[in-house]
Amino acid sequence: MLPPESSPELTLPAFDARVLARRAAVPLAAAVVAVAVLVLAGGPLHAFTDALKRAVDADPRWVLAAVGFEIVSFSGYIALLWLVGERATPRLDLRASAQVTLAGAAVTRLLPTGGAGGVALTLWALRRTGLEPKQATRTLLTFLVLLYAVFLLSIAVAGALIAVGLGGGSGGHIVLAAGASLGATVAMALAVAAALTEPREGGRIARAAGSLGHGVRDAAAFLRQADGRLLGAPIWWAFDAAVLYGMLNAFGAPPAVAVVVLGYFVGMVANTIPLPGAVSGGMVGVLLAFGVEADLALASVLSYRALAIWLPAPVGLAALSGLRKTVARWGAEGELTPASAPAAVAAPARHWTPGREPALNPA
Repeated sequence: MLPPESSPELTLPAFDARVLARRAAVPLAAAVVAVAVLVLAGGPLHAFTDALKRAVDADPRWVLAAVGFEIVSFSGYIALLWLVGERATPRLDLRASAQVTLAGAAVTRLLPTGGAGGVALTLWALRRTGLEPKQATRTLLTFLVLLYAVFLLSIAVAGALIAVGLGGGSGGHIVLAAGASLGATVAMALAVAAALTEPREGGRIARAAGSLGHGVRDAAAFLRQADGRLLGAPIWWAFDAAVLYGMLNAFGAPPAVAVVVLGYFVGMVANTIPLPGAVSGGMVGVLLAFGVEADLALASVLSYRALAIWLPAPVGLAALSGLRKTVARWGAEGELTPASAPAAVAAPARHWTPGREPALNPA
């Protein structure tokens, strides 16, 4: 769900090294205690101790490759945000898109922002460029549709491959894969249906369906333009999933690629559950269901999460400082006039349904 319209008034938190140290020290201390308990306990917790042993024997080549995968993944997110944002306002250029992306990672992972994550920060930045609230929300929704269409398509394809016996697994695995594939396919069908339905006034559900329809139609307009930056969406997901695949290789023998893909994306669905460790638990659960050894699944998923969470953090802190300066510069420049925007940016994208308003720049 998109943040409420009050979200654009978010104030970026000031960097406080003491706050950061406290937030980093608590999970670090908990991890040290947990490791000590697990190593000493053994017995029923042998899977955890075996996972620790695997971590010690990790192949450094795959670990370094996983670091590279995560860097490439973020480049995809930046490219897609640059494409969508720049069509709405020339201020969201490559540099600003990188700052928003990396600052969002830092805000989400490190700083006390009252629960406001990367999506809220992106909406806030779009508003600070001078976009009206509805235009900023619509731009963000278009970006999310392009990004998560790849997410749903990946689940559908990976699940279908496993279900027909081409991606590993058998028996109950096929039922699980088929269910995931069907769920993703239904979600995509509902999104397309919302895009084909004329928007109507009504309650919250009707308004949400209308907004989703706008986002899907605007996303389709981008797809017809075949801009290379559209590859940012599959790059973001593929290379982030490749980090998990790299960790599985670093600690042992990975399962079939389709199993890794399904485990990654179904685990990400668990991100909607407001409980600590939901993503890790979801990924481990799917891998275990497909016969991956418990210690390999635990070591790989926890290492993946460590890379995905903490690798972008230091760069994100620097980007957060840079974004503050960029937003201040936008404020000093005042509102943009149509003449100040390059023609390629100021020109509205063509809508896929004739007779409706421009896709990203409604009058």
